[in-house]
Formats: sequence, structure tokens, C-alpha cells
Amino acid sequence: MTTQTTESAATQKTTESMANQFQTMFNGQGNQDVFKALGRMSERMTAIVVEAGTRSTDIMSNATKEAFSNLSEATQVRDELGDYSKAYSDFAQKQMDLLTRTAREVGEVTQQAGTETKELASETSEEMSEKVAESTKRFADKSAEMTKDAVNKGADTAKDAANKGAESAKDASDKASSTARK
Repeated sequence: MTTQTTESAATQKTTESMANQFQTMFNGQGNQDVFKALGRMSERMTAIVVEAGTRSTDIMSNATKEAFSNLSEATQVRDELGDYSKAYSDFAQKQMDLLTRTAREVGEVTQQAGTETKELASETSEEMSEKVAESTKRFADKSAEMTKDAVNKGADTAKDAANKGAESAKDASDKASSTARK
């Protein structure tokens, strides 16, 4: 009964030890690193969007001011009737130039934001891959260590059982020899 209690306590201790080792395989710091990387990405992405939005708003604001100036110029009173057709023709040409320039500037802002976003996504992907690789390696190393420990403990337990069996067999043999002599 005492041997069984001792073995049960040893088994429970081994189980608790392995459970603790298993928990250490999941690195909380690794998770924090991933969340920090995602936070940095979000912060940089927001900066890209805010910068692009601010530049686009400035471009559109200046274009609107210029369009109103062109309109004001086109609607001024003229002395000659023929001057109106020239003013409206100039207005249409200025508006087309303004539209072309504005579209080009907004396109440049959008292209730059797209390029920065692509670079950010690539950097973040690379960083995440490194973090996952580190975590996987730690996990594999810890698993190998736990497996080795379990095999060693199993071998030690088997040796102890074999030694106890041999001792019991020797005791039984000695007892049988002593009984046979009598």
C-alpha cells in the first residue's frame, strides 16, 4: 500500500511537472510581440492615410478656390459682346487645365500612399514571419526537451521496477531456499 501511494505521488508530481513545462511552451511575450507589431503597423497605416487625406484635401481646396476665381473672372461684365465668347472659352480652357492638374496631383498622392502601404505590408509580413518562426522554434525545442525528459523518466521508472522485481524475486528465492533447507 505504501509503495502504491509513493508511486501515485511520484506520478502526480511528474504529471504536474509536465503540465507546467507544457504551459511554458506557449510564450506570452511572443503574443505581446505580435500585438505590438500589429499596433506599429496600424499606427503607420493611419499616418499614411492621414497624410494622403490631408494632401488630397489641400489639393481639392486649392482647386475649388481656383475654380471660383475662374468663374468670377468669366462672369465679369464686358464692354463688347464678342468679349463674352472669349471669356467663356478661356474659362472652359482654364477649367479643363485645372481638372487635369488636379486629377494628376490626386493620382500622385494616391500612388504614393499605395506604395507606402505596400512597403508597410511587406515589412509587417516579414516581421510576423520572423516572430512565428521564433515561436515555432521555441515550441519545437521545448517539445523535444519535454519528450526527452519523459523518455528518461520512463526509463528510470522501468529500471526501478526491474530492480524491485529482481529484489522481490531474490527475496522469494532466498525464502524458498531457506524453507527448503529446513
